[in-house]
Amino acid sequence: MLQPLFAPEGDSVARVALPVPVDELFDYSIPPTLVDAVQPGCRVQVPFRDRRLVGIVVSLARDSKFAGRLHAIESAIDPEPVLSPEMMSILRDTAHDVLCPIGIALNSALPAGSAPRITKGFAITPRGREALRSGALRERDQPVLAALSDGPKSLVALRRLAGTGVTEALRELSNDGLAATAGIEQRPSARAATVRTARVADGIDVEAAAAGPLARAPAQAALLKRLAVAAETPTAELEQEFKNAGATLRALAGRGLVAIEQRAAPRNVLGTALEPPRSVTLSSDQAAALKPIVEAVRARRGQSFLLHGVTGSGKTEIYLRAVAEALAMGRQALVLVPEITLTHQILARLRGRFGDDMAVLHSGLRPGERLEQWQRLRVGSTPIAVGARSALFAPLENLGVIVVDEEHDGAYKNEEGFRYHARSLATRRAEAACCPLILGSATPSLEMRAAADRGEIERLVLAHRIGNRPLPAVEIVDLARERERAPRGRQIVLTRPLQKAIAQTLDDGGQTLLLLNRRGFSTQVMCFDCGHAWRCESCDITLVYHASDRRLRCHYCDYNIAPPERCGQCGAEDAALLGIGTQRLEEEVRSLFPGARIERLDRDTAQRRGFTEGVLRRIRSNDLDIVIGTQMIAKGHDFPGVRLVGVVLADIGLHLPDFRAAERTFQLLTQVAGRAGRDRAPGRVLIQCFDPDHYAIRPVKTHDYETFYAEELRHRAALGYPPFGKLVHAGISAEVEAAASAGADALADAVRAEPAGIELLGPAPSPLARLRGRYRYQLLVKSPNPAPLRRAAEALVAAAATLPSGVSATVDSNPMNML
Repeated sequence: MLQPLFAPEGDSVARVALPVPVDELFDYSIPPTLVDAVQPGCRVQVPFRDRRLVGIVVSLARDSKFAGRLHAIESAIDPEPVLSPEMMSILRDTAHDVLCPIGIALNSALPAGSAPRITKGFAITPRGREALRSGALRERDQPVLAALSDGPKSLVALRRLAGTGVTEALRELSNDGLAATAGIEQRPSARAATVRTARVADGIDVEAAAAGPLARAPAQAALLKRLAVAAETPTAELEQEFKNAGATLRALAGRGLVAIEQRAAPRNVLGTALEPPRSVTLSSDQAAALKPIVEAVRARRGQSFLLHGVTGSGKTEIYLRAVAEALAMGRQALVLVPEITLTHQILARLRGRFGDDMAVLHSGLRPGERLEQWQRLRVGSTPIAVGARSALFAPLENLGVIVVDEEHDGAYKNEEGFRYHARSLATRRAEAACCPLILGSATPSLEMRAAADRGEIERLVLAHRIGNRPLPAVEIVDLARERERAPRGRQIVLTRPLQKAIAQTLDDGGQTLLLLNRRGFSTQVMCFDCGHAWRCESCDITLVYHASDRRLRCHYCDYNIAPPERCGQCGAEDAALLGIGTQRLEEEVRSLFPGARIERLDRDTAQRRGFTEGVLRRIRSNDLDIVIGTQMIAKGHDFPGVRLVGVVLADIGLHLPDFRAAERTFQLLTQVAGRAGRDRAPGRVLIQCFDPDHYAIRPVKTHDYETFYAEELRHRAALGYPPFGKLVHAGISAEVEAAASAGADALADAVRAEPAGIELLGPAPSPLARLRGRYRYQLLVKSPNPAPLRRAAEALVAAAATLPSGVSATVDSNPMNML
């Protein structure tokens, strides 16, 4: 039961960051028994209001303005700090920039589930114990208090022990002061794997022991001599070799001859495929790009580099050489990729060069596996960390280089809670560690390219593919013209030019990638007579048909219905599947090319553990002919056998209400085009679209980043969007539309009260105006100057805190998603 715990502070006060939506530290007194254990960077368990929480000690102080009224820390969780002073400083600065409470930011940096969980339960009070002893209880209350007499229990445990009627009994017992809510400490959900081992105890002469105390215990003597052969042996192995090994080990341990211990046994998360080392001679472009990076590693200089190289130009080899240079200096390396699927390829390259001495961190691992990898890095047993966005929090204290591959990718932005961008956080880590940061991309983000043009970072260019192999030839197919030739109502999935190209590629023994950046079987079901499309009842989006369960499904709230037989608006039967999804595309391809080896790789199929890695391995080993996928097949992969890339509908996403829509379309098309022709055979790309002259599509034909960059800069400059200004986005939601609208107006009023120097856009309904049953509004604040924008952002946060119950708001100081 949580009771206020007041303790004398003396000179021992800890300032603790708690995972609550309040941007401040909380003072707690340190009991004398915990003075040595409580240190900055350690986790502690503390009382907070009517519950217990796990927080992180940020600093120690001699006194507090709340002297005499402080709660005491209840327990220390970590024997030594889990966050370094450097990491805490970086996280505090980043949390301030993105308007995130410090406790939420620090908590995000630690492996999920690694701390004890505090769950709600119930405990008996002193009055309750007296009532239990006296027997003055109602009949149904007695078994509940009896169950609580030996310690707090959860509601589930009480129902199991005390039978039915527990909820009503607890309500009455609480009202009578006989029971109260209490925090129950549960074991951490993330637990590292261990193995039980045995070894000869220190200082033991095995031969003397065998001839002396074990002379009449031959089984013990034999096992002791076996242990003398190896420094440490798993007990499971001994049980396979010796009869009754468990009892024999216990006897030896009782004599002090054997030590039995639990040792960490991290599971293998690196996979099985290992790319053999290959001798690589750098091109002149690569050598020129590598030179300043190596100089920065050796000089311990915190400098950022934009490695701008066309697809297939050898950026990964630059990464590997930079990592090797850092390791040669006795330092560590951190390599980030935007998608979990890309970790398989970069791991294979790193293992081929450096062996298995590395750790991998990403959300695809089980909690216990992530904890094991984190612990390996924390104790310094491996010098290389590889992973997605959250790997930035890896406990590496001697960094020599940081690599952010595909730096332009939107997956590097965390969209919930601690809304950091990995690129910004990596910059801070590199500066603090005095090491270079390499930001690599074939299609750099406009912000980074503009920063290079301003001289803020150094741009290194790889203008040609390795071996001067040509970039693939790109053909754009006008879908509008193709549809004019098709019968009314006929669905065009693969145009005739793309079908012919696939057939030719199959005949030549090459592989084909087909990109459709959309899941599902079909985009929508639409009536040809009246134009009615079926939409989600709770979210303002069209339902998607999934062939696997023959349902129309919402991709946001999972609302689903059976496909209608008639139009729900006009009653016509002439409804048709319009638009396509990856399942629909797969069906079409299988019907056209029945003898081809075909696989689909999207978010649905990738949820199966090991599936993605298996598909990527089969592509590289030429065991697949056609791969259908979403954007996860477009980025960074090196598939030597791919000769043809087909983009089924390039216009998807181009006209979204997001100022980055054109940039993302150009990047995606350029990236997926770069998967073709990476080996000796020339590559070919066919792009199906409705708007072939759009400035985001036309330059893809000639792989012309510079033309797109110049045009997009003009659009951004005219409207003051990044990189010419900065934005703050506020999103407001409520179950009642009027409440959401009123909340948006309140936040807008807070912005209008700020001095000049900012531009307010909105409030207005969000592009997805209803999501999971909640109405959504948004507003944007723009400014070329950071100071007034910061004041407006802080005003938004303050106003959001005053919104009535049921109305929620989020404020993002660096928005990447405008939907």
